[in-house]
Amino acid sequence: MSGYPDHKMAECRLPAITLLFKKMIRKMKKIIIISIIALIFYACQREIAAGVVTAPSNFSYTSASATIVQGSTGNSVAPIINNGGGKISYTLNENGISGISINTNTGVITWGTALSAGTYLIDVLASNSAGSITATYSLTVNSNGTITAPSSLVYSPASITVITGNAGSSAIPSVITGGGTLIYSFTGNIPSGITINTNNGLISWTNSVIAGTYSLNVTATSNAGSTTTVYTLIVTNTSNVIAPTSFVYSPASSSVSQGIAGNSVTPSINNGLGTITYSISGTIPSGVSINSTTGIISWSTGVATGTYPLSINSANSAGNTSTSYTLTVTAAATKVSFSNDIQPVLKSSCGGGCHSWDPTTYAGVTAHTTGCNAIQNKISTTYCSGSRMPIGSTLSASFITLFNNWITQGQLNN
Repeated sequence: MSGYPDHKMAECRLPAITLLFKKMIRKMKKIIIISIIALIFYACQREIAAGVVTAPSNFSYTSASATIVQGSTGNSVAPIINNGGGKISYTLNENGISGISINTNTGVITWGTALSAGTYLIDVLASNSAGSITATYSLTVNSNGTITAPSSLVYSPASITVITGNAGSSAIPSVITGGGTLIYSFTGNIPSGITINTNNGLISWTNSVIAGTYSLNVTATSNAGSTTTVYTLIVTNTSNVIAPTSFVYSPASSSVSQGIAGNSVTPSINNGLGTITYSISGTIPSGVSINSTTGIISWSTGVATGTYPLSINSANSAGNTSTSYTLTVTAAATKVSFSNDIQPVLKSSCGGGCHSWDPTTYAGVTAHTTGCNAIQNKISTTYCSGSRMPIGSTLSASFITLFNNWITQGQLNN
């Protein structure tokens, strides 16, 4: 091409370069579009995942027990929990213990002055829209000097089946001590190799206990009296399965507000060396089910109000046994309003400048809702220290109940 003008050569190459450039732009557009689509898909997946609520997990109280003197008030620490992305509601899986309540929003357990001396195992249920989980808090109430006879001596489970040649032990029983020091003992004829811990009631057996069924009468005694129960040890010389026994839920009932999902405790049972399958017999309310492997009874937020006696069956290859569980669903309580129900009464009755803090504001009230300086302690008919509110007068029993309901409902600023 010698002698061919340079500008002519440039003109010859220009269309090729332009075509190449257009191809590159088209490829880049495809890459950008694909990248944008991938980014949108990823973001949508994250958004969907973020909106999924799973059952709560890892539920515990970092300090899972407390020891107090009879007549004292107090409260637990707030529990820790993985909420599964949902709002948690806390309830007590416990019935018939007057003086113990729980903050449904925070999980803080509160106790009053009316508790008798003894040890209370408090089962707490934490629920969200996807499921629930339980944790146990132990409260020991020591006597204030008044000792009553012990009561409610219970082993859970109350029997066990073992094969000869295997040593083992029972669970430590629960008991209301009545404020005294207990001594545990057997009554009647006790086979060789079976003993009891006199301090805590733990029953142990060695590998030398011969085959047989042993009904062990256990007595817990204090200076004020005694209480008894029976623990059954079944020792068999074969691995043959026998029918299950000692099937019980403790507690055997739950009472919840409508719209709150939850579940029972795990039942205790002597499985007779077999695999247990659990079922509910009879009419099953809509929204109530049972885990066939664990025996845990669950209920959804849609269960209608009412009282449901449930007949629960447990079976292995050799037979079956049944027990009952009662679920009571009550109408959701009307929310107590701080601004309409609580604050006006406190302003008219407790606003005289008697305190270094203001008992008529939400901040002042919520800073003083537990312990001996709690407002509910100061306005109640019994109190553990200081002067009763308001000085020189009293608040109505209906308002005290209303105030305590407001605390139980989570001390809402409404």
